[in-house]
Amino acid sequence: MSGITLVGSKVILAVGNFFLLACGFTLVTGGMLILFDTERILLSKLLTAGPFSELAQPYLYYVAIGLALLGLILAAAGILGCWASCLHNYWLLSLYFFLVMIVLISECSIYAVAWLWPQCMGLGLDSEALVKNLQRNYGVSGQEQFTAAIDLAQSHFNCCGINTANEYDTSLWRLQGLGQPLAVPLTCCVLQNRQEYKAYLNPVPVNSSLCQALERNTHDTYRHVNGCQERIDFWYRQLYVAFLGVGLGVVLVEFTVLLSTVLTCTRVYHHNQESKENAQNQAQDLEGASTDYAFQRGTGAGQGGAYSNEIYAMTDSFRQNYKLLDKV
Repeated sequence: MSGITLVGSKVILAVGNFFLLACGFTLVTGGMLILFDTERILLSKLLTAGPFSELAQPYLYYVAIGLALLGLILAAAGILGCWASCLHNYWLLSLYFFLVMIVLISECSIYAVAWLWPQCMGLGLDSEALVKNLQRNYGVSGQEQFTAAIDLAQSHFNCCGINTANEYDTSLWRLQGLGQPLAVPLTCCVLQNRQEYKAYLNPVPVNSSLCQALERNTHDTYRHVNGCQERIDFWYRQLYVAFLGVGLGVVLVEFTVLLSTVLTCTRVYHHNQESKENAQNQAQDLEGASTDYAFQRGTGAGQGGAYSNEIYAMTDSFRQNYKLLDKV
């Protein structure tokens, strides 16, 4: 590291800032894509537990907004870093260093909690709580979003209920006759329009009467009998690993930028010190040269010669006498 020059350290910082800027734009793009992926966001409604289950929007909606905001912060930091790398301003680089360090510490804290204790952040799939929510909220007025999330999971993963379709037998949807005369929701049936966009909002069973039959040997071919818990859990783990992988990549880029910023700060500091020392040495050299020149002039004037003061005095006296004679 000691052999790297100021220009070399600035090149390293500029490259690091380029990757930081690229990470920022990637996070902004990813956050916007997630926001427009309504089905993925709706499905995340089933992942939240505890007080987070009462959020106005699904959990992934807030995660997408957080990713977009983080991307904007990283993009702004990358632009600031590119500007700072072009200047010899030690304080601007220090400000940039503390900004990136604060973002890095915050991200590491969030990722550590999400990795070690995801339930603290409302993440995870609690099967028992999800079954209770299904029996209490499915098909109930005011719970349209949760109902749509269950229907989406059942039509997308070809499943019925959380652990089994029998959970609907003791649900408010069945007991209060909200779905009468259905025994299970239509999304539990094998659908003709499964490949259509938002088929879960308008499901068309292959055979609705056989799907709603109570005998297993009758509805077995036309109804999904497996629960959704395993498939939802697998989908959640894939999403979880993807977010942690992206976060790890961003943290590595930020850590590299911090190291390059420290290197550039030290080089800028030494460069400024050398500039000050060179300026002081030049000033001392100029002052010494001017002193020697003045001393040499004074020594030359003290010696006799054609340009001594006595000659100038005699010449002036002669001119005065000449003027007097001229007047006479």
